[in-house]
Amino acid sequence: MTPYELNLFINGYYEKQKQEQENDITLAYLTAYWHRVKKMPALKDVLKQPQQPKKQMSNEQMFERVKALNAAFGGATY
Repeated sequence: MTPYELNLFINGYYEKQKQEQENDITLAYLTAYWHRVKKMPALKDVLKQPQQPKKQMSNEQMFERVKALNAAFGGATY
């Protein structure tokens, strides 16, 4: 494993730990909230998550997004 690959692995592990910590905090918050609710909503309503349609991007919008990301990561343009 090269130092670059090790760094990628460490960064991935750090992000995973951060996400798990945020999930634990969210779970604790929601548990406290549900404990204080006087009238529980139906489980079906709670589990239903609205499906938001994904925005369609035109080719020009997609190209602009790629250029912005390229510039943000210090990429070169030809």
